[in-house]
Amino acid sequence: MTMSNDTPSPKKESVNDSTKEVKNQLFIIEDDYALRDALEDYYSRVGYQVSVFDNGVSFLENYPTPFSGVIICDLRMPKMTGLEVLKSLRDNRLLPPFILMTAYGDIPSAVEAMNLGAYDFVEKPFDPKMLELKILEAFNHKKMVSETVTLDEKKRLREYVANFEKSLLIQALQESNGNIGKVCELLNVPRRTLNEKLVKYDLNRNEFIN
Repeated sequence: MTMSNDTPSPKKESVNDSTKEVKNQLFIIEDDYALRDALEDYYSRVGYQVSVFDNGVSFLENYPTPFSGVIICDLRMPKMTGLEVLKSLRDNRLLPPFILMTAYGDIPSAVEAMNLGAYDFVEKPFDPKMLELKILEAFNHKKMVSETVTLDEKKRLREYVANFEKSLLIQALQESNGNIGKVCELLNVPRRTLNEKLVKYDLNRNEFIN
């Protein structure tokens, strides 16, 4: 995706000027005020320090460094898309765990987000409790990779990646009604690679044909 030249970069502060990092900090970027307010209310009540923004430009202009929290960002917003926000953070090497909110069945955007470095994605509509599990996993993942990675932790990380990859395959098979060609198109992978993944995760496309 090509970004415009006037895309703002995240604000960078000196160590002396930046505020002390806040644990369990959550940034929510969502242009739908009703959903934004509902998420802010819910996650504030369960113990997070929540900051909300109605567009990506405002978020990037107020993005603190260092930042030790998790970002929840909508995909389709005015001024900047969620993918553009994600790319800006990645290009400036300021990417914390990033969870993208997508429309139901928008697998191509989810795949692109993962390729850009997103931690995970969630489809609307969703249960805030389900998203909270992803947030907790993101905090635990951030803590794990910031410490010395043991062999056991590497195994856990590989298992997480495998589980996520399998869930993405299942979702694509469901969306395409088991059509291999459509799955390849949704996930942007060659047929040979897809067949290898199906064998790896013991998935039978015929089980997804209605």
